[in-house]
Amino acid sequence: MVFMRLVRQRAGSLLLLLGTSAAFACESAAGSAPNAPIAPTAAIVAAPESSCPLETPEQWRQFLERYAGDARWVKTCEDKTCDAAYSRLVEDEIKGVLDRCEGFIAAHPPIARCTRNLRDFVPTFLAQHSADSYGFTVDNHTYLTAQEAADRPSGMMDPPPGLVAAFPRRIDVESASRRNGWKYITHDSALDGVRTFVFIPDPEGRFDQWMLLNFLKKDQPAIDPETPMSFIAVQKKDAAGRALARPRLHFRDYNMVPASGGFQLDLVEDRNGKCYACHASGMRQLIPRRTRVLDARPVKGEAGYESSGRAAPPDFAYGRLQELNATIRSYGMPEWEGRIVPAHHGPALGGELGCTTCHDGTTRGILTVSTSIRQLKQKIYDELAMPPAASFVDLLERSERPGATLSPEERATLHAAFEAHQKLNQAFDASRLPELRRWLLEESCR
Repeated sequence: MVFMRLVRQRAGSLLLLLGTSAAFACESAAGSAPNAPIAPTAAIVAAPESSCPLETPEQWRQFLERYAGDARWVKTCEDKTCDAAYSRLVEDEIKGVLDRCEGFIAAHPPIARCTRNLRDFVPTFLAQHSADSYGFTVDNHTYLTAQEAADRPSGMMDPPPGLVAAFPRRIDVESASRRNGWKYITHDSALDGVRTFVFIPDPEGRFDQWMLLNFLKKDQPAIDPETPMSFIAVQKKDAAGRALARPRLHFRDYNMVPASGGFQLDLVEDRNGKCYACHASGMRQLIPRRTRVLDARPVKGEAGYESSGRAAPPDFAYGRLQELNATIRSYGMPEWEGRIVPAHHGPALGGELGCTTCHDGTTRGILTVSTSIRQLKQKIYDELAMPPAASFVDLLERSERPGATLSPEERATLHAAFEAHQKLNQAFDASRLPELRRWLLEESCR
């Protein structure tokens, strides 16, 4: 029997839906600002709790400059513990002052103008670095509950029992997918090891379900009690069947927990994987090349299907990869329903490097200081996929094939590509803090 339950408890820092060039889903910061806690000014310390400690344009300018260049603003924390001490400093010394001065700011347009970016950024930063939040503008309980509201298609957030019953062995998950007609692919993971994606579209076209099993082994008889199954529902219609102008993405991490007679899925609310850090553009494509591990078989309803999964046409898995990526591309940019406000995550980065040609907020999501450092490095350097260069990707793919050899000229080309992309990645990292500081200080307080 398969069970599903909701658990409200604190969980460890498990990365939500993280994948390099993946459908799902971060580290040193640039800059020379000190990392020691910054002492508040005497005016702030001495001021009564009910009053605004900053009254003149010069005081406000000094306040902004004091904090705008701190390198801790640009450290992402999707795959490690967030800096709780710095978040407390931001909460107490920056947000606290802004809250106390809310009335003063509203009454003084020049101060409102010069503090606007900081006032937008601070709550966004705190959500993005919270120990028990997905990083949205609402808490996890509100976010997860809304996914099953009356205006959402029924069953959208329910993984199929047949998939859960196949846990924990990857070979059984693949077999269940074939028997049920669920397209899947197993390939190399950005988190090391191998991962399996399972794609299940709703028969009525209301939503698509994407499940990522990142830690299952082919023949592993048992799994860790908190092994996650990462889950995204791509909503395309409302509960009444009306098409949405843009898709809505709904993120969850389930724990796969052994239970009597099989497994159950626990939905732990206190999760802190930061979805937007890796999903600024919405759904992410699977690694778009033949990786060392790449496996898929025809599923029920397709030509060549066999329940044993032994037979597959030549290069079938790569064709499946291309097919799934085409589906992912077809979604386009999502509607965040106000739970993400991209402009509040800081300025668009990478303009001088050409990144904003594609990452313009319309074609693809803007890259900001919230964007995963780890994922950017994976795309820019490890995969040579950003900016796109098919010739480099082809050489990289060929270099990874068992027994493959490259000519001296090809090896030199690949080596030069890695060097060039390493410099691009370093330049992007170096731009994060200066660009954020410029943005925070771009308006005069006079």
